[in-house]
Amino acid sequence: MAILVGSVLLAGGALGDAPELNPTTLQQVQEEDGPTTQETAYVRVLHASPDAPAVDVALNNETVVSDLAFGESTEYLSVAAGEYELTITTADGGDTVYESNVTVGPRSVTTVAASGEVGENASQPFAPLFISDDAYEPEEGEAAVAVAHLSPDAPAVDITVEGSDVVVAENVSYGFVTDYVTVPEDEYTLEIRAASEDNNGTIVGTVEVELDEESAYTAYAIGSLAGENDSEPFQIALTPDATTTVELPDDDAEVVEPEGPPDDAGPPEDAGEGEGPPDDAGPPEDAGPADDDAEDADDAEDEEETETPTPEGTENATETETDEEETETPTPTPVGTENATTTEAAEE
Repeated sequence: MAILVGSVLLAGGALGDAPELNPTTLQQVQEEDGPTTQETAYVRVLHASPDAPAVDVALNNETVVSDLAFGESTEYLSVAAGEYELTITTADGGDTVYESNVTVGPRSVTTVAASGEVGENASQPFAPLFISDDAYEPEEGEAAVAVAHLSPDAPAVDITVEGSDVVVAENVSYGFVTDYVTVPEDEYTLEIRAASEDNNGTIVGTVEVELDEESAYTAYAIGSLAGENDSEPFQIALTPDATTTVELPDDDAEVVEPEGPPDDAGPPEDAGEGEGPPDDAGPPEDAGPADDDAEDADDAEDEEETETPTPEGTENATETETDEEETETPTPTPVGTENATTTEAAEE
């Protein structure tokens, strides 16, 4: 099983304007009591095999994705970190096209791309590629974009920006994914060229993209360049990636509340009703109750101070903040324009 390290991947729609990847319905996979925040992983699935029919995806024999067609991608799915039996079958006949054990780590964010070809004369064998979605958040006015090559019969490619000398990626071959490159937010026409030393090889496709500030994307190149044997044609699409600040689904997260406040807990500085008077507080200079009334007022005040409730949420505020920090995506990949990150193969 191949594992791509360092970014996200390419996938497709028709040439021209970048199509949106269509999400499909997901069923949450979790342990009996649901994963805790620390144990949660996030996974999405992309169909990038040009000659494969629509597929179903199951984890531990439980279907989590149904009828996923070529060029479609799911939203991120929350799962408990751990080992799963991954099974990919054809949606219409139930034939198994892939089966293996996979492991997902806690707090990881991964795209699983069903790639390669299922036919007898496949240019690349069918197998899912696991890609770490570890984008950082670009600064104001900037966007980040990466490129992945999942077209099984396409040669190595360069990605350039039309009308400029900007090279987004160069010499990217099948199964490789680049580092993120930072560019100003704007609308661009990306050119996919046959790789060459001066990055001006033959253009094999173009795509119009709009990159928003403080967002990260991956351009997915999928489909068959030759378009033979009823394969889907070569095409490009763009998908937004999870960043260190993207709010991922956490409905499954189980917040463990402490049994009581910490030993050193005290009333918050901004406590509202029920809080006793300030230390220097006293009766107005021009008003004061009779002695008996003053004693009654003091007794009531003391009782009120004793029964001061802790404002809701004070007891587990620290716990919640810790959980939120731990659900952030893994340490981001540094910006770079280096050649594509190599594919690390691992047979499960």
